[in-house]
Amino acid sequence: MLLKVVKFLSLFVGFLATSGAAKYLSEKPDFLTPCVVGDSNFNKCLTSNFQTFFRQWKDGIPGNTAVGSFDPLYIKRVKFAQDANRAIAINADLKDVYVAGAGQAVVIEASWDPKHYVAKALINVPKMRFNFDYKVKGHVVALNLNGHGSGYFEAENALIYLEMAVKPVTTAEGSFANVQSVKVNFREIKQFHIKLENLFGGNKDLEDTAHTLFNENWRDFYEVLRPAVEQTVSGVLLDRFKKTFSFVPATYLIKDFH
Repeated sequence: MLLKVVKFLSLFVGFLATSGAAKYLSEKPDFLTPCVVGDSNFNKCLTSNFQTFFRQWKDGIPGNTAVGSFDPLYIKRVKFAQDANRAIAINADLKDVYVAGAGQAVVIEASWDPKHYVAKALINVPKMRFNFDYKVKGHVVALNLNGHGSGYFEAENALIYLEMAVKPVTTAEGSFANVQSVKVNFREIKQFHIKLENLFGGNKDLEDTAHTLFNENWRDFYEVLRPAVEQTVSGVLLDRFKKTFSFVPATYLIKDFH
């Protein structure tokens, strides 16, 4: 009986130790370099940190299941609504959206404003693919839309501007960044392609005509989708970054963060 009690207490103590360790990332990963504010190579150093951040933790952060993956990035719902008087007017409800491609992102440049606690980054994503289930009503020129099913759209060479505002928080474990806001702006893309299955209840000829129209006029179609996508991705990244930087000490990226 005594042996069983000892084993139970050992397991319980081990559980408490594991739970305590999971509150924050206690050891700095080798792929992160604490950058020094004021150093001539600071921006280059921070750019490198952000780059490895996307590559090394694209599947999530070891020891913290709450963060989730960055590639694919899961978005529960995206809604679009346009004025019916416009040439392209789409009212769409996208559900269970999976965004793939962030793991291949190239961070072109990154900077940090220590007075206002704002980080900025310019990122190129060679290819982003959004897979989803959809419902849509509206029209593209004279073509009326009314369908539901599965679909996707792809953007190639997307140039994305990201801005993140934080507040410093000091705890017994270290200095952390409390993320206040995230703004995402899709500044440029080189190509855009969309495919919606079952758009006209199985009428393949009409569906092919619609997709030809969509993809020949992809810039107009993309501009219709862009504001809602930017807003939704910003909200999802806000959640991801809040969880990430409450777990990862900010001093792992910026040595004199305070």
